[in-house]
Amino acid sequence: MQKQNDFETACKNLTEGISIFKEEIVSKCAELQDAEWLFDKGTTKVCKADENGKKKRCKVGICYISKIALTNDAAIEIWRMFKEHFDDSNLTNVERLTGNEEMGRYVFSAKNELDQVECVINTPGEWNIPLISITGYVGSRYRISDID
Repeated sequence: MQKQNDFETACKNLTEGISIFKEEIVSKCAELQDAEWLFDKGTTKVCKADENGKKKRCKVGICYISKIALTNDAAIEIWRMFKEHFDDSNLTNVERLTGNEEMGRYVFSAKNELDQVECVINTPGEWNIPLISITGYVGSRYRISDID
């Protein structure tokens, strides 16, 4: 993904990055090949006007989700693919949050100063509803028409 200065480009590139990652894991992870996915295009939020009367926008909740049971091994493999995919993006801070893995909840995050992608995997367990969720957030930026 390239560096984006305007809201429309950032949204387009983040959504494409998430979609490509989803297709990569579906093609390489046998458990996901017949999974049903729901897509949410997210919600645009408008910030307060600046001193020039222009308003920045951000987008939250760009999401692919599938309620499918994955194994711990599949979650680890998806982490490897997540790291490889987003290491080559402008989301330079890629990390695996391991605090709840003993309970079967895997969380992977890729972010920069404005944008973030998070992948959450809940494996079947006493406290989890099995699922995989890939969610994106676009930080506040001006629209193309406001930059010109």
